[in-house]
Amino acid sequence: MESKEIVRIEEKRFREQERLDARKSAAERNKWGQFATPPALSRSIARYALELMESRPLRFLEPALGTGSFFSALEAESTAERIESAVGIELDPLFAKSAASLWAASGLQVVTGDFTKQPLPDLRFNLIITNPPYVRHHHLTADEKARLKARLAQSLRLDISGLAGLYCYFLLIAHDWLEDDGLSVWLIPSEFMDVNYGTTVRRYLTESVTLLHTHRFLPSDVQFTDALVSSAIVVFRKALPPAGHHVRFSLGGSIEAPQHEALIPLIPLTTLVRSGKWTRFPKYAAHERHGETTLGDLFAIKRGLATGANSFFILTEAEASNWEIPREFLKPILPGPRHLEADIIDSASGGAPEVSPRL
Repeated sequence: MESKEIVRIEEKRFREQERLDARKSAAERNKWGQFATPPALSRSIARYALELMESRPLRFLEPALGTGSFFSALEAESTAERIESAVGIELDPLFAKSAASLWAASGLQVVTGDFTKQPLPDLRFNLIITNPPYVRHHHLTADEKARLKARLAQSLRLDISGLAGLYCYFLLIAHDWLEDDGLSVWLIPSEFMDVNYGTTVRRYLTESVTLLHTHRFLPSDVQFTDALVSSAIVVFRKALPPAGHHVRFSLGGSIEAPQHEALIPLIPLTTLVRSGKWTRFPKYAAHERHGETTLGDLFAIKRGLATGANSFFILTEAEASNWEIPREFLKPILPGPRHLEADIIDSASGGAPEVSPRL
């Protein structure tokens, strides 16, 4: 049962989270990958994990602790006696200091440092719940990538693309911290399900562990107001998948009460292995329309131009004029995002975008 003391600490934790977030600019927090988990989402994930853990005593690890939102959720949703031990690792010393102060009387051991550099503990954990740092690859130095890749090659004998974000390394490195048959729950960007650099993560989830459930939030239901990415919850046990294993896929709503599931909710693992894109699971009816106008009603939306020879087909206005190409054979396009100086793009005469360079 949730005590008044737990409620008091959680309220204090949330205020502290807001205070610490305000000390960094949005750009700084983006570089650190610091996007705090909303309390209601932490509680929902904790309840789901506790149900899967049944009555087992908990040895809990949070590799990206922040102020301790998941530990707080576990305390609120279970009994103090059930949490046998708990360790949180946090790179940012301000957050680590805050978490240590908040949870000093609750038994949470706070370690200040980089999770990817920590030595393995003598006693493994049976429960990991985390929202790892969403740090894009271009914020990782070449030396950092080399070190992380070497660690994965040594522990799991896996190679990973240099385009992978830090959350991919966190998920894979945590394998050695989890005891056999331990449960792992990750709140991560859903992009790993489709992109090429997510191949290693998908291979790990289908070959090295037993993937239980993947819940994806709808794009319209962004979980983090300061990180405009679609999120997914990935749940697995540290055990080789049994023969004939099936995986649950759900979409929208909460992981406890999804809005959509496949007509046959369990997807054969063999299907996942063959599939290069996991966001096609589950198949569900298109979103309901209520008469509102969408971007798709106004524009033909494509991810760039796949010409195979951009330097030939994409011209500046001066080049097109020099070649005397009639206007009816030219289509105005936007330049690369780095050239856009504003969020709103006006149209010039004739409907072309008012940008520079005009292509």
